[in-house]
Amino acid sequence: MLTRTMWLPVVFLVCALASAARADTFTIYVAARDSEAHKAAEKLVDEKTTFWFAKMPKALQKAIELLNGTSNEVRVLMAQGQEAGLYGFPDGLDASKAKLFILGGFCDWKTRDPFACPTEILAGEGRPSGFFSFGGNKTRFQELVLSGFVFDAAGSNKYDAKTNSLLKGSSRTVPLISLSQVVVNHLVIADNVFLNGAHRAFEVFHSPMSNDAVVDVQNNFFLNNVIPLKFSPAGYKGFKTKAVNFRNNSVILNWPFNPDKTSSDVGALSLPTKDCCGVLNIENNLFAYNPGGAMQHDWPEARTVNLKINTNLFFMNATLFGNAKPEAGFFVGKFGLNPIYAVIDQGPGLQDDYSYEMKGNVVMDPKVPVALVDLQAGDSTSVTAKKTVMNDLRGLFGANKQGGTVAIANYAPRMGLDLKNLPFPAEEKAKAFGVQQALVYK
Repeated sequence: MLTRTMWLPVVFLVCALASAARADTFTIYVAARDSEAHKAAEKLVDEKTTFWFAKMPKALQKAIELLNGTSNEVRVLMAQGQEAGLYGFPDGLDASKAKLFILGGFCDWKTRDPFACPTEILAGEGRPSGFFSFGGNKTRFQELVLSGFVFDAAGSNKYDAKTNSLLKGSSRTVPLISLSQVVVNHLVIADNVFLNGAHRAFEVFHSPMSNDAVVDVQNNFFLNNVIPLKFSPAGYKGFKTKAVNFRNNSVILNWPFNPDKTSSDVGALSLPTKDCCGVLNIENNLFAYNPGGAMQHDWPEARTVNLKINTNLFFMNATLFGNAKPEAGFFVGKFGLNPIYAVIDQGPGLQDDYSYEMKGNVVMDPKVPVALVDLQAGDSTSVTAKKTVMNDLRGLFGANKQGGTVAIANYAPRMGLDLKNLPFPAEEKAKAFGVQQALVYK
């Protein structure tokens, strides 16, 4: 399937609406033409405050028209299904008093459940830009919410036909989402699935509109991505982001930049300096099977952001370093000037070694079901997901049940996602960690 890039034209930015002084709420429905969702939307549309479009690009064009220079709230609602596309906002949209909600996962227009009724945005061949690109630091939102989508980048990657390992030099080189220093006062990225990204899911690379700016990254699956997430808010007019909250995410089987322990980036989360924000809260997440570590800590503690790491689950996050212990890989880093990576285990004494707030973190096997594509596939371009799932990923790393020395057998092999069998924990005690269906953004 070909992916068509749609950069939204600047012409929509040149005139503010006459109703700029008044805050109105608008709803835009997106559903394939002649689908059941389209037929249902037609009954709701009045072409004044509610609209329908068959594809996301025209829906976003209308959203820009309604947002620019106003205090409006615009909600773009996308039905379950699939669409191939890249959606780019121009640099210059003034929605500094307006709110934009881009929400997928609608089973019908009264019920939203992204994990039961997924909205999939598919990548095309080649090395495209982000699925969503948000302009630059001349584009401003009072509030920006992106929630309820499955972003699968496998179509823009290349895989070895024999081993199904990622061919990094021939695959995607940009994140799945590009925030591009967009100016926001409240940013929410929630309830999404980031899958098969060859170069990050995204970077928290926004510009704070004020010293009260807050970022919430919550309730997302990060699955089988290379170095999935970096926290790097930009400075903007002297403002500093008040808080970045990383909560209730499931971070499973994400990979280092290169499959060796001297790689420059290895950890699933790249921890920032104090320039990032007032505080980085990492709470109620699930970190499992990330070979290069759950969190990469490369700065000295005195220069690292104020961290609060509470009530997270960790399991086997250091196999890149030949360590299959369940508690290994809480931190992996050089902590300043160390010539090699130090691998730090989760344990009761950890909070005594660091000044960060660290409470209630646990180590256990969450028994998450993860489906990998068939490693015997002769042509990686035609690989499909297995019907069954793997409840134990030790075999991928060559590890035995008791831990010990390991070696990675395959590097970022393509993962097929059974949308009816998402990797929620099967272990009863682990179900409180990571993504929660009850916490979907409203």
